[in-house]
Amino acid sequence: MQFDLLLDDAAFLLRWLHVVAAMVWVGSAFALLRLDLAMRPRAGDGAAQSLFLNGGAAFRLARTAEADPGEPALHFKFEAYATWFSGFALICLIYCAEPRLFLIDPQLWDAPPWAAITLALALLPGFLLIYEIFFRLTRLEGDAALWALFGLCAALCAGLCLLFAGRAAFPLIGANLATLMAGNIAHALSPAQRRRLAALRRGETPDEAEAKRVAGRALHNQYLVLPVVFFMLSGHAPLLFAGSQRIAVAVLAVAAGFLIRRLFLQRARGLGWNGRLIAAAAVALAALLALAWPKPPEDKRAETAGQAIAQLIRPGPAAAQALIETKCAYCHAAAPLWPGLSRAPAGLDFTDGAGVAAHAAEILRAAALTSAMPPPGAAPPLDDEDKALLWRALR
Repeated sequence: MQFDLLLDDAAFLLRWLHVVAAMVWVGSAFALLRLDLAMRPRAGDGAAQSLFLNGGAAFRLARTAEADPGEPALHFKFEAYATWFSGFALICLIYCAEPRLFLIDPQLWDAPPWAAITLALALLPGFLLIYEIFFRLTRLEGDAALWALFGLCAALCAGLCLLFAGRAAFPLIGANLATLMAGNIAHALSPAQRRRLAALRRGETPDEAEAKRVAGRALHNQYLVLPVVFFMLSGHAPLLFAGSQRIAVAVLAVAAGFLIRRLFLQRARGLGWNGRLIAAAAVALAALLALAWPKPPEDKRAETAGQAIAQLIRPGPAAAQALIETKCAYCHAAAPLWPGLSRAPAGLDFTDGAGVAAHAAEILRAAALTSAMPPPGAAPPLDDEDKALLWRALR
């Protein structure tokens, strides 16, 4: 019991570290790129620079071709690494520690826990390797590279959604995309920055061809950020990850993220608002929501007069309570029976009618309108009659 409580606290602290590190990493990347793209030649000087305000002071940022020996340089690679390592630890602590609850869906792949865990973790370096080999061999640049990146992301979304339960598939998509971002920093951006800084300190001309090559990887990271954040937050939205169209939802989330980021990058370059990009992003988001919109469960066609009358009568709370205690109270109880759970998930105790009534909307979203609950690897899913009963009793 004490160990389980410590694991719960450790998971919370890891989430906190993960979010804080991501805020610093992504925020600095967005801000610095915007300052870079906003640079303009200054009258009478000619050097590209940008003026920005922070707090009560004004600052001027300019490119430089020199650096003093031993002069420190500001970078944010350790925030990127902290984001990745804390996210990886969360994947291990939550999804891999309880694969039957979060990772496995027997209707998709009835894998033994060790196989599901091995594949989920092996995909992280595996997908990074595929990405590296593809872009090193093809040397694609510009929009062609972004289309190829989108294609790789779409294939990843489809593969993971076909293998794993939706509750795990969406975070794993985010983890794989974040691995690409951290890999770009570790294998391309950071080494190039070290070589450039060393050249400036020696008074030599840096390799501009290398700077151009790694700029493409930095641009990839800019486009991947918004999809990664979407998939990080997806665990709070069962309508997205547990619906029947979750592959299309995931692909559209990547597309919307790419379009929105392109929109803001163009604006940062001084090109103004692009109406076509705004429309395309709005269409992608609207299509995402339309595909995720659930269809209320329906009763089976009545074959007898008695069944027809029963369907017209709204079942009382007791009927819903009996079903929930049978299907859900193994975990959602004051003292869960599921091994490794020290408290009910999300603190939801459904062993009494008050808890069910207070959280009726959440129950309907997770159990009646989608198949998020009960976890498909932990218990048989609710059948159509069960979902129809919950829908008529709790809505």
